[in-house]
Amino acid sequence: MPNLHQLLKAMVEKGASDLHITTGSPPQLRIDGNLVPLKTPPLTPVETKQLCYSILADAQKHKFEEENELDLSFGVKGLSRFRANIFLQRGAVAAAFRTIPFKIFTFQELGLPPI
Repeated sequence: MPNLHQLLKAMVEKGASDLHITTGSPPQLRIDGNLVPLKTPPLTPVETKQLCYSILADAQKHKFEEENELDLSFGVKGLSRFRANIFLQRGAVAAAFRTIPFKIFTFQELGLPPI
């Protein structure tokens, strides 16, 4: 099983907007709006919990266990910033991670019309 850093790195390298972690499926990347499974075995409930808990402080784990959902953001040095939503899905820990790019694009780079 890849660790979360490896999955986030694959996400950035492949230009994915999201990484989805759920029990019973391999990790999936959202690329150009399509979910693309990574070539790894389906994740078990223990593995999804390990992946998600690997970035949480004890207080965050406690809050998640009380509320069954947690939103947070974090950075990985030299890689990117990320937003995460960790939640319970059919009784197992699951998560969606989204990239927050370091580079802020200009209106011109985004192809937006002038104001």
